[in-house]
Amino acid sequence: MTPERAPVRVNLPCLPLPETLYGTNMNPFYSLIHKVVRRKATSSSRESLIFTAPSLKMKCNDQTKSMKKNLLFWFLLFLPVAGASGQYQFNGNCRNGWVLLFDLKFDEARQLMQKELSIRPTNYYALYLEQTIDAWALYINPEEKAYEAFLDNYDKKRKTMDGRYEDSPYYLMCKSEMDLQAGLFRVLNGSLLGGANKLYKGYKEVHKNLKLYPDFAPSRMIDGFFNCALSNLPPFVKGVASLFSVSSDFDKGWETLEDVYRQQEHIRGINAGSALFLIFVAKINKTPEIVYDLTQNYDTSFRELFMPQFFKANIEYRTGHNEQALGTLATLHRGNGPEAEFLYNYMTGKALLRKLDPEAGNYIQQFLKDLHEEDYFREMTYALALVHLLRGDREKYHDLCREVIEKGDDIIERDREALYDASLDYEPDIALVKTRLLLDGGYLQRAGKNISDYEAHPRPALPYKLEYHFLKGRYALASGDTTAAIRYFQWVLQNGRDEKYLFASEAALRLGEIYEKQKNYPLAYQYYKTSTDLYKSSYYEYIGSKAEKGEERVKELMKR
Repeated sequence: MTPERAPVRVNLPCLPLPETLYGTNMNPFYSLIHKVVRRKATSSSRESLIFTAPSLKMKCNDQTKSMKKNLLFWFLLFLPVAGASGQYQFNGNCRNGWVLLFDLKFDEARQLMQKELSIRPTNYYALYLEQTIDAWALYINPEEKAYEAFLDNYDKKRKTMDGRYEDSPYYLMCKSEMDLQAGLFRVLNGSLLGGANKLYKGYKEVHKNLKLYPDFAPSRMIDGFFNCALSNLPPFVKGVASLFSVSSDFDKGWETLEDVYRQQEHIRGINAGSALFLIFVAKINKTPEIVYDLTQNYDTSFRELFMPQFFKANIEYRTGHNEQALGTLATLHRGNGPEAEFLYNYMTGKALLRKLDPEAGNYIQQFLKDLHEEDYFREMTYALALVHLLRGDREKYHDLCREVIEKGDDIIERDREALYDASLDYEPDIALVKTRLLLDGGYLQRAGKNISDYEAHPRPALPYKLEYHFLKGRYALASGDTTAAIRYFQWVLQNGRDEKYLFASEAALRLGEIYEKQKNYPLAYQYYKTSTDLYKSSYYEYIGSKAEKGEERVKELMKR
């Protein structure tokens, strides 16, 4: 049930933005980032400027804890921003530390920060970056001992940094980001109240900075992040946020982040992070198509780094460009460490499955072997179950479905989707499974052949009829036959609206998208509302999320 999304283009040109910030003249190099820079240093050296910004951070993958984990990865990505105050130096070592981090060379990055601190023990930016390196490593491969060590090191770093240069906007900036990291890890490890308090503390620190320094660009960027993130919280987390009187505006946040990317696109050491920031926000907003062009036009200075390439493949995978994704995955530097191999196996196994390649099973099995947590266990175990189903091994398929039901976590969105699929009260038809996977991957011709295979031997039970008509609608829409697509989706809605399956709700969502594209807003609104009304589930959250947003969007369009 992976969604097809109508393309929404975002303009991301690199525009030179000369002039000044705080009335301070800047050379051409820093004019590109003048909105995120406050330069007080008199030196013109690009390798030894004194900075005070911590970096921007963020997180990647899907909602509730998925959402919590996505928020964490965003916070892990806050980029270095140029400026000057106190003992926060973003010099050549720190710039190269970010490059190593984005390439998943954690050990080399740590060694470089130790070298920097041995030369400049009071460079608090290096302390901040050192924690961020540990946070990335812990996120990718979480272990209890590493989590405890992370919190211990966080406390030690804060004791070193607190009380020094507190009148600097950069002090609050670094403090807020480190608090956000620590808070999110606490939430992920079960300390919900303590973690939430730490997160809110970081949030308040950002806005305290904005109140003291309204034009301080680094805080504006994190505020932009909050606007995007909070606009996409699931209902449970929104309820918690409302207790703290937290509000959000996605469009405002996106505009800020897009502006930052334009300013920093060609600045080595920070451009990869600003690009990833946009990518993760698009993913959490469930609109990966809006950054597809961005990933195809990376700046040459970070094109080959592991994380930008990995998320380029991820966006290609999620937007139906599966063959492109496999090509991008083939370029990844898998020898950068166990984390790189781990992520490579995850994406490659999923992409090969969409191509119906039997080699998918090898990558999925290796991923599961290396998995040290419950997150993604259900998703990848069900993917392995499908590999066996496609081979005709129904017994192994059902054995693995039982594992999905009995083991693992149900917090990550992809895990809940797998739990839903493994718990269905009917065995999937192989021809329809192949059709769905191929449509998800953009293999239209092969998908059509598998639909024909099913039509030669159709099944009479209603679930199969609903899935068949839904996939026929998707195939017709992808083939450019909108009239036929409407007819198939309407059949699904009419015959499945009283059933417990999600086909009818998603069919209504697709109809809403079709009529919105045709600018028939009243009808689009009707179908979006129908989808929202029918969606009574915690599975396949994109259906409810996109329908609700579509309903609100066309309601506003009808007022104009």
